[in-house]
Formats: sequence, C-alpha cells, structure tokens
Amino acid sequence: MTRTRDNAGLNWALVSVCLIGAAFQFGCNGTAGAGVNSAGNAITTRDTEVKHEPCDVTAASERIDANGDGKPDILIIKKDGRDVCRAVDLNFDGVIDAYTYFDSSGQLRRRENDYDKDGQVDEISTFKSGQISEKDQSTALARHLDTWDFYQAGVLVRTERDSNGDGVIDQWWEYPKPGCPLIHADMNNDGRPDPGATIDYCKETGYVPPDRADKAPASPTFETKSSLPTETENKPADVPTEKSAPAPAPAQKGPAK
Repeated sequence: MTRTRDNAGLNWALVSVCLIGAAFQFGCNGTAGAGVNSAGNAITTRDTEVKHEPCDVTAASERIDANGDGKPDILIIKKDGRDVCRAVDLNFDGVIDAYTYFDSSGQLRRRENDYDKDGQVDEISTFKSGQISEKDQSTALARHLDTWDFYQAGVLVRTERDSNGDGVIDQWWEYPKPGCPLIHADMNNDGRPDPGATIDYCKETGYVPPDRADKAPASPTFETKSSLPTETENKPADVPTEKSAPAPAPAQKGPAK
C-alpha cells in the first residue's frame, strides 16, 4: 500500500528534518546509510489522540498545601488504602500540571504532564515494573501526539515522529549511542525511510555527549512520600554577636625636641 499526499506534505518531511537539525544546531546536509523502521519496510501508523486517564481529584483523601496559600497543590486519591493516582499543581497557578498513576503493588505505571498551562496533557509516559518503557509526546503542543519514544531497561533506544500530523510515521530516530541519534527520513512520502536521507547527528556536528552521570539533585516530583513537603520546626537563626572593636593602639610619641 502506498500513501499519497499533497505537495506541501511532500516538502514538509525535508523541512522538518532541517528544523530538527536546527534545533540541535547542525545543518541539514548529512547523509548516511538507509534506515529501516521498526516494522521492516511496512508503513507505520500511530494513534495521535492524547488520551487522559481519569484521576478523580474530587475523591482525594489527602490534600496538601505545599506553598501555604490555603489551596491544595497535591491531591492524592487512594483505594483500599493504597495510592491510585496523584494530581499536582507544580507552579501553584491552580491548574493541574502532572498526574501520576500507580499499580497494585504501589509502583509508578503512568505519568501525564501538561507543559503549556492549558489544562491539556502534552506528554504521556508509561512504566513497567517502575521503569520507563514508552513516552508519547505532543511536541508541537497542538493537542495531538507527534512523537513516540521507546526505551529498553530505562534507556532511550528508538524514536518515531509524525512531522506533518497525518498519523503516518515519517522520521525514525535510532540511538546506537546515547545522545548520538541516526535520523532516518521519508522524503518521498511513501511511509518508508529513504536511502540517502539519514543524518548521523554526532558525525555531522562533532558533538560529543557529556558524561551522563547526573550530579545535580533531582527536583521533587511528589510521586513518593519522601518527596512530599514536610513541616519543619521554626528555629531562630543564630545571630552572631557583635565583637568588641579592638582598642586603638596608643599614639607613638615623636622624639623630644
């Protein structure tokens, strides 16, 4: 089966690859070997609908005011004594920014994020045994999915993109090394990666991925009890006492005249 698209769509794949390259600060002039999508040479279609999983905040058994303004910022919904989901207003503007969902053993199984403060989910991450396995994103913030990341053992190994929003994958990103993707593109709009339309990101740019060891402390996610705000005892700060100024040295007398 071959899909045909209009001329604007035909050109968009090339434009999109260049835009992605610009976002990573490199030119759109590199080629490498032909890429192969995850289904061999079959056309890959994806459901682009953003589907929010219900989390009944009205049934929250715990409501935590994290910034002391009298409004709950963390809503915890429980069932049979265990957490089912949490809704969090991360920036204290009254709109939920993140939802987290837990399985029957208490492990994280799903996370939803809203990045543009419109109350609509822009990213959905799914987890297996508490470890990320897939991330579906609306990178254009257009209320439909356009990017799908796939992980193995928590490491990003493959990405699919629908650059023109028609539900057909037209870019395939492989990660033979972390931070160094091979970007394969469909230039003729047949739904398959084309020979000679691959960008080796690190080869083209000379980019060397930094040490992946995270040295900066992670921001609180409010997904575990340890990340919830706790009341601390207010103690007066130790104010240093003013030290007495040293007495001035006696003036020296000059030689007698």
